[in-house]
Amino acid sequence: MEDFINRKLKPTESCIVCTEPFDGKHIPVALPCCHIFGHECIKNWLRNGRGNTKSCPFCRRAIFENADPPAFDTASIWKALDEQPPERLHFFLTDVWARVQQLWRGRLSGNFATAELLDKIILPALLKTADRAANPFMDSFNLLGGSWNSLGRPDRAPGLGEPLVRLAHLMSQSSCVLPKWLTSVQRMNLLFWKANASLTISEDNINWNHIIEAAKLENQRYFPLLHLYTLLISQSLAHMEPPKEWPTCRHGIMNLVVERCCRRIGGDWNGKPSNEFKDLLVVVFEELKRHQLENGKMSLRSHAGEEHVVAGLWAMAMWRRGNAPRSVRSSEVSPARARSTRGWGSCDEG
Repeated sequence: MEDFINRKLKPTESCIVCTEPFDGKHIPVALPCCHIFGHECIKNWLRNGRGNTKSCPFCRRAIFENADPPAFDTASIWKALDEQPPERLHFFLTDVWARVQQLWRGRLSGNFATAELLDKIILPALLKTADRAANPFMDSFNLLGGSWNSLGRPDRAPGLGEPLVRLAHLMSQSSCVLPKWLTSVQRMNLLFWKANASLTISEDNINWNHIIEAAKLENQRYFPLLHLYTLLISQSLAHMEPPKEWPTCRHGIMNLVVERCCRRIGGDWNGKPSNEFKDLLVVVFEELKRHQLENGKMSLRSHAGEEHVVAGLWAMAMWRRGNAPRSVRSSEVSPARARSTRGWGSCDEG
């Protein structure tokens, strides 16, 4: 014991934070974890520090708990969901994909009721991702499940259900052109999340006006949605059955593009694409077709930096139509990189 007293029980003479010695003005204080700091230093840490300032700077033990519990409402929980780590969002969307595929096996039409999406996909995926722990996924499950059950489980999504059901619809609609292996890629799932999160909570579906606005490249809010839409066009070129003969006249090309890019993709969205947008779309489609099918380049797959390729495609389309956006530099106008892949049945990335 004497050895412990003599060797281990040493007085603390300086602050861990500033390393300055304690004196009459630099007063030492002890935290609940027993680590000692200068009074002014720890106050500055709590008020102005970076990162987790609710914990001890030395051992990271919690100093205090939040006095006010987090808000338990739709907007607050949706914001908390949107701020989850990419790995957690990827886990959630991967589970949603698996449940979407199960529904498709039972009904190839792909027409799923909102109640079915809530019961078979959204609520089970939220619960699985939450893993019975207190987190935004469990909060979402409790709030959405409770409100939906209290209403008698109607065929409509209450509150938080709107953006989540909209996400499930978007993923289900996209499965007709997206290869199965891409649904397990984190960067792809995060693009789906960002595209859906660019809309307001109360919107029940994607609107063509959002795509049209994003294609002007002057408002970045809906750009993730435009990126996803352009990627789906690229993937449809990669592994949808091509026509026996590609049309060469303007009328024939327009009909083909509208069928593939406005009906098979986006056919269930609200509103309709304008004629001006369709003109731009033809240019983007033809450029993707040239690079993927004629030049054998890689299809769009949500790689890092791909957003610049997407912006370049639409800027080039506007330039060709004589309406180039001022916000896009000429250096961004670059051809898309794309290479053919196969569809749902393929597990190989090609």
